[in-house]
Amino acid sequence: MKFENRLPDEGINASHDSPLREFAWLVAGSLALLALAVVVVSYGAQWLAPRVPFRYEARLVAGVDLAAPPQSQAARAAQAELQALADRLAASMNLPEGMQVRVGFRDEPVVNALATLGGHTVFFRGLIEKLDSEDAVAMVMAHELAHLKHRDPAAALGRGVAVGVLLSVVSAELGRSAAGDVLTQAGVLTLLSFNRDQERQADEEALRVLAAEYGHLAGAVELFSTFATLQARPPAGTTAVEFLQSHPLTASRTAAVSAWAQSRGVPLTGPVRPLPPALAAIRDKAKRRG
Repeated sequence: MKFENRLPDEGINASHDSPLREFAWLVAGSLALLALAVVVVSYGAQWLAPRVPFRYEARLVAGVDLAAPPQSQAARAAQAELQALADRLAASMNLPEGMQVRVGFRDEPVVNALATLGGHTVFFRGLIEKLDSEDAVAMVMAHELAHLKHRDPAAALGRGVAVGVLLSVVSAELGRSAAGDVLTQAGVLTLLSFNRDQERQADEEALRVLAAEYGHLAGAVELFSTFATLQARPPAGTTAVEFLQSHPLTASRTAAVSAWAQSRGVPLTGPVRPLPPALAAIRDKAKRRG
């Protein structure tokens, strides 16, 4: 038997279709798949966004001013003390890989603190003015860090940011473009709405951290008692008590603290630590104003 190499038939690689037409179909198909993916991602954003690795959320907010540095020396000192407290509490919270907490301080009378994108939290002067111990501040801090841990802000800020987080896997610039105006306003939002499950989960995490750090829950008792008083009798001249809106305090939520402590044998009372010097100065100044 004899074998030989034969030349291929003429025109075997020729196509009757235009290469440009084939390219157009390829591009159209790719765009259609991308559009479908964005639609699916948009409707599943609240579920998907917190499950995307944190590094992509960090890429999304890189360069965005979420917590502007305070201007006065007193405010900078307060920010430094809040940052030190956050670092201490975060060490035992198993935060997402690569998350570095950044605490901002705003010299405004709003009674609030919030967690936002990229591992950022913001505390307001009005909140510090109402608290008498480091323990109470730590309860707020641990609660906001718990929101960061569970990636609640990425879901709560809506589809725009959630889609942006996901598209940041491909390109940080593409993610920022998709997030649009929501991202540029994220640093000033004070009413991030977390659902009841997220709030309960953040409370439980905060109580665990508080018990580990101080050996009791006196800080939680002080915090909830303070806000219950503010809710019943808002002080004259208070421009806003946003914390009571973004973190609703109810009788059942307060009772949950006692139930949590009892089930784990954690005391509700104990010696509290004083506020650090800069935070104490803010509180004392507010007391002198009456």
